[in-house]
Order: sequence, then C-alpha cells, then structure tokens
Amino acid sequence: MTCFKVAGYIRLSKEDKIKDESNSVTNQKIIITSYIKKNTDLELVDFYIDDGYSGTIFDRPAYKRMFNDLVSGKVNTVIVKDLSRFGRNHIQSDDYLENILPGYNVRFISIIDDIDSLNKNNSTDSLLIPLKNLMNDQYAKDISEKVRSTLKMKQLNGEFIGVTAPYGYLKNPKDKHKFIIDKEASYTVKKIFNMILLGKSRKEIAKHLNNKNVLTPSLYKLSKENTNNEELIPSKKWNAEIVNRILRNETYTGKLIQNIKTKPNYRMDKLIDVNKDEWIVTENHHEPIIDKDKFEEVQQILNRKIKVRKNDDIDLFSGYLKCYYCGENLIIRKSKNQIYYYCKKYLKDKSCKKYSINKNVLIKLCKMEIKDKFSIEQLDRRILSELIENISVLEKNKIEIKFKSN
Repeated sequence: MTCFKVAGYIRLSKEDKIKDESNSVTNQKIIITSYIKKNTDLELVDFYIDDGYSGTIFDRPAYKRMFNDLVSGKVNTVIVKDLSRFGRNHIQSDDYLENILPGYNVRFISIIDDIDSLNKNNSTDSLLIPLKNLMNDQYAKDISEKVRSTLKMKQLNGEFIGVTAPYGYLKNPKDKHKFIIDKEASYTVKKIFNMILLGKSRKEIAKHLNNKNVLTPSLYKLSKENTNNEELIPSKKWNAEIVNRILRNETYTGKLIQNIKTKPNYRMDKLIDVNKDEWIVTENHHEPIIDKDKFEEVQQILNRKIKVRKNDDIDLFSGYLKCYYCGENLIIRKSKNQIYYYCKKYLKDKSCKKYSINKNVLIKLCKMEIKDKFSIEQLDRRILSELIENISVLEKNKIEIKFKSN
C-alpha cells in the first residue's frame, strides 16, 4: 500500500483570532491529526502554520516552506481543515488546486469539504471547488470592507487605531485611543527641535544622538513597550531621515493624523499613499510636545534648507572647499541674497577662526588661478572635478588650490 507523506497546513488570520475559535491553530491540528489516524495510508511529516496571515495572498512563510518541501519531494500530500484555510483568493486557489499541485503530483485533501484529489468522485476537478473558493473570496472581501468601514469611523471620531503610539508618546492606559507623553522620549524630541533652531543640520543631530547612545525610535519602542508589531523594522543608528521624520511630524503639536496610507484592495498587502486632502485630522487629540509656533518655525528652516540643498547638489564648490587652518569642510550660508562659505568648526563650536568668503569672489579668484595654469576662460563643475582635489580658503580672500597630479 502506498504511504502518502503529509503536510498538515494550518492558517489563522488576525480576524479569525478574534472571532472564530473553531479555526484556532489547536483546533485545526486536532482535526488534521484525527483524520490522519483514521487513514492508514497517511503519514504526518510536519505541520506548516501561518498564524496571523490573510488568505487573500499566498506570500506566507509557512506556505512557501511547505511548497519548497512539495517540490523537493519531502512531502507529497497537503491536508487542510477546509478550503478557506488554504486560501481566500479564488483565482490563485483555483490555479494551485487545478494546475500547480497536480503538476507536482501532489494529493490534496480538504477534510470538512470532503475533497480528496485521489478520489475521482470528490476530486479537485469538481465544479463545487471553484464555487466554494469564490464564496471564500467573497467572504474575505465582505470582512475587509466591514473592517475598513469600522476603522474609518473610529478615525473620524478621533480614535487612534494604530498598534503603537508615535515616538514621544505612550498609549493612555485608561483609553487606548489616546496618548500620554513619554517623558524620556519626549525629551529627545524637544532636543531635536531645539538643535535645528540652533542651526544644527539633521546629520549633525543624528551624529550627536548616536554619540550619546540614544536609542532610535524603533529600538526604543522594542525596549520599552515589548510591541508585537511585525511591521516595525528596527533601525540601529540615527540618521538624517529619522531625524527629518520627527521634525516633520505634526503629531507633536497635538494633532492626530490618520488615513495617510491604505491598501488598494482586500487582496493586496501593500500600502499606498493617500492624497493629503483625504487624511483624517483630529485637532487637540493629545497634549503637545512642541508648540505650534515652534513647529512652524522649524518647518520654515527645513524648507529653506531644502531650497539651498537643491542648489548645493549642483553647487560649484561642493566637496572641494577646506579650511586652511584646520582642514575642516566649509559650509554654505546665505545672507541678503549672497552666498558665503564658513568653516564648519567655527559654526559648530567656535573652535576655529571666524572668517568667510563670498562665492562670487571665490569664483573670480579660482578663474584667475586656473586661467594662469591652464588657459581656461570658463569655470564649471566639470572642470573642477577634472583638475582640482581641494581649495583651501584663507582670510582676506586668499586661496590655495591643490591640483590633481594627473
């Protein structure tokens, strides 16, 4: 007698956990195990359990592991409690049952539906299976629409529906839809805003926080809240982007902003951006960490920096200017529609000499130096990149240009 090597496949969605005890992992295991015991031609190899995964997609870790074992021949039979556990996307489910699994000579059994591909009378060729898959698909769609409608209503009522509170806050233990200030994290938030107001860049702030061993928002959440948020990807080090997200987050002014991203439909797990005019905003939802005037002042600074940075990306001297005295990079500062270059160390902590050079003056001096050596009348970034390693700037508009050896 042929002995079939069984993969017991179990799936439990997040909605099932809340509503449907009959589909619990334990219950599915009992049903599959009991069925195998009654059939002597079946031998259980392993259970493949996707706990907390929707049936509308087949990109599930345990399912992919099982499919690899089917391809390798480790198992040759799949048993599920019912068709909905296998999947709720009728297009993909039908394709697997009618084409893919038979192509690998895999036996498929759905216990509750009384389906066994080895039995011609109850095989996967039956018209009943596509119909059941379609019904399971429609069920998933209905549930998705009901959940989405309920969540949107909560958002419109000013209730926070996320897994964890934003960095700087904690969920209020008396009302999980509200926030209370987290003193430790809010101190870091305030420090970041204050450092921008003092003229620090986002990179400088990130470097400072790393030097002080301040935990990043994601690592902080993991250490303090013991969150089970599977979508949280921990960042080990602060960077300019993390700092920027905090500086741009209006949550710190007391606003609750939701419906920023959404899933296109019930079959897709990918999130897409929502148009800003469709965001759901609740004013005065929680105590602010940053007052609105300070937040707006910081936004103006950031917007100015973006404008300057767009010019910096193609700035003639970007990457070439060094301080003659300390060797540190020179930094652009704009004043009265004029651009000047200052020593980074001076701007940071006054540890170098106070001097600056006007960009237009520097261009003229560079033209003179290059023209004398190379008879070049036009100065552009392409020429600089080919000829110059760095330009050391001195006081009183003197410069030293270090040319490349080649």
